[in-house]
Amino acid sequence: MAKINNTLTFKNAQISLEENTITEYTKDNIKVYVLSDVLRQFEGEEKFLDITFKEASELAPSEVDGE
Repeated sequence: MAKINNTLTFKNAQISLEENTITEYTKDNIKVYVLSDVLRQFEGEEKFLDITFKEASELAPSEVDGE
């Protein structure tokens, strides 16, 4: 059976529930999207989703005795 995959990826982005936005920070500019509009694309009784939220952050190095 044929499949259609609908994937949206926002990199280096922040979500604001208060402002209903997704703000994506690129090296050249800032792009703002309406969160509810993005979610609406995936809404429906016949749509079943796999949802992943992923956060990237820096890990501080461990302190080693004597260093």
